[in-house]
Amino acid sequence: MRHYLYIWHDPVARMIVASGLELKDVIPALQDADGIVLRKGGAGTATCQTVARQQLAALAHEDMYAWGSHAWADYRGAPPPSGDAEVAALLGHRGALTPLPALRGRFLAFAHDDGWYLKLLYAAWDDVAALLAGAIAPALGTLDMHALQRGGDGYWLQDGVVNLELTTHDIDSVLNRRL
Repeated sequence: MRHYLYIWHDPVARMIVASGLELKDVIPALQDADGIVLRKGGAGTATCQTVARQQLAALAHEDMYAWGSHAWADYRGAPPPSGDAEVAALLGHRGALTPLPALRGRFLAFAHDDGWYLKLLYAAWDDVAALLAGAIAPALGTLDMHALQRGGDGYWLQDGVVNLELTTHDIDSVLNRRL
């Protein structure tokens, strides 16, 4: 995790937008999944792979920032077949979390420059609340999870202080003011 966290929640879209969270920060919350389907790269250069639960910890040592864009979705049960067009379409889509019976997952994430921008779609609030509880370092500050759940406000956490912030996908505008 970086030395700050910007986060906001859109409860209608079941979406969290954050800056300051890296994939390695959320790996502990994925340990009860059977693995993730991971897409590295952007349009035209993307490759998909299945990462079993036992291999997730190794991702924490990868230079994911260098990948640029990536997307992932967790799965339960048997991994989806490689080359599954439905899964590839899901990881390439940036809209709502569309349940895929083949995945039975809880999360769908799109990231750019790991830690800089994360859009996390979720199936149930309790899952994302547990993910955030384990991923947010106490030194950043104590986020009011009930206020975050209601949505409407963005939050900036740094050095133990939590401040209200605008809700935006324009992470650069927030970081330029705050850092």
